[in-house]
Amino acid sequence: MLDLGGIDVGEIATALADQTDYEHRWLIDPRTGQVVFWTSDTGIDGENPVEIDELDLIPVDPLPSYVWFQDMAEFADGISYSAVGRRLAQSLQGRGALRRFKNQAYEHHPELNSPWHTLRDVVRA
Repeated sequence: MLDLGGIDVGEIATALADQTDYEHRWLIDPRTGQVVFWTSDTGIDGENPVEIDELDLIPVDPLPSYVWFQDMAEFADGISYSAVGRRLAQSLQGRGALRRFKNQAYEHHPELNSPWHTLRDVVRA
């Protein structure tokens, strides 16, 4: 039986948030709970290409962007310093909102990175 205490919640959150492409995938071993990173060029060990269908692992599909958008909007609304909260909320307007939110938080308000990651990991765990 899988020991749930051995699952790295941070790795699962990273896998769920990875919206980049399908040239790589995050996979979980259903027996151990270990999360691995697979690419079409380097497989899961970083050296030996292997077809994803040949692996006895379960893909971790990323959460849809609207889920992250909702979390980001709630996070921005919860910021006690209203000017910062407004800037974060404004970054969520229109196309490219997720990227703008991250840029605003990481570049202009790095003090929010730890609280954002904590919220993201707890909400999605």
